[in-house]
Amino acid sequence: MSDEHRKRYDQIWQRVRRVILDVVHAVLGPPPPDVVQKIEDVLRETKQDWEKGEGECRDEVDETL
Repeated sequence: MSDEHRKRYDQIWQRVRRVILDVVHAVLGPPPPDVVQKIEDVLRETKQDWEKGEGECRDEVDETL
């Protein structure tokens, strides 16, 4: 990934983070620190999973439906 793409990629993740926190705040009011931490954890794990797959689309069929 080029430096330009890496910057854009990081900007997108930061925007996603900000939007999620803004929505939680708008709907529920200021979230407690443990809720913010959980959101951060989920986003970090999601970003790591995405990076492991190098951004590949990993469609999985949910056969339980």
